[in-house]
Amino acid sequence: MLHLIHNPAAGRGRGRSTAERVRAALEAHGRCARVWTTERPGHATALTRTLPDDATVVAIGGDGTVHEVAAACVGTARTVGIVPTGSGDDFAHALGLPRRGIAAAVSALLEGRVRTVDTGVCNGVPFVNAVGVGFDAEVGRRVVEAPRPLAGLGAYLWSVAVSLRDLRLAEVRLEVDGALRYEGPSLLVSTQNGPRTGGSFRFAPAARIDDGRFEIVLAKRVCRRDVPILLPKLMAGRHVGDRRVATYSGGTVTMRWSEPRTWHTEGEIQAPCARFELAVRPGTLRVLAP
Repeated sequence: MLHLIHNPAAGRGRGRSTAERVRAALEAHGRCARVWTTERPGHATALTRTLPDDATVVAIGGDGTVHEVAAACVGTARTVGIVPTGSGDDFAHALGLPRRGIAAAVSALLEGRVRTVDTGVCNGVPFVNAVGVGFDAEVGRRVVEAPRPLAGLGAYLWSVAVSLRDLRLAEVRLEVDGALRYEGPSLLVSTQNGPRTGGSFRFAPAARIDDGRFEIVLAKRVCRRDVPILLPKLMAGRHVGDRRVATYSGGTVTMRWSEPRTWHTEGEIQAPCARFELAVRPGTLRVLAP
């Protein structure tokens, strides 16, 4: 039995029809499947925790749905499958999963092998792909405030413009594996388990989800005129070596900011915080992947 947990709002409402089509395709191949529908934030985690300890749980949605399902599977015998239908699908990208439609997704569920990959924890919150603190989280927070006629790229560009208008850097003290790596003003710090975040930004091209360490990307003292230059570099993964960017690798990260900063886990916005403690958890999540 495969348990399909879907977010009906994912992919601009495509989640509900996708779940039923996936169920029908699986049953056509002789696999039993049950559909579960989320009703509120956090519901996917609660639903997953009611399932058997050895269940295969398929997240149908974006990175937020994957985040919630995985939170209830870390450190258990449950296996996570993914049918990516979100706007970013960064963890699915890290696993090499297709975004080419129902047939490809079902094929990955039926033919994929079980792999164990790393996860992370930040201030007690589990995550599978990335934690971002600073400007990128501010942009993500403001996307939901965009004027109603705007959507997708338009909402994102509006959010970037507003975040630039209100840009104010804060001081950060960054330690990686207990060693001081940086102290000074910073635009953002992104701790990456996977290579990509935000659907387009290749923050950490070298990141691997099964190597037992994070890749940490820190943007230093960046002024308003630098941001439009730096963002395309981040999208293309060409920021490595830029004088305004530092990169580190390690299994633990400690950040102390001079003031509370907005942060996100897999794009899910969290309450502002000034101190962050992150640690990698090697091989703690079972996934279905090519």
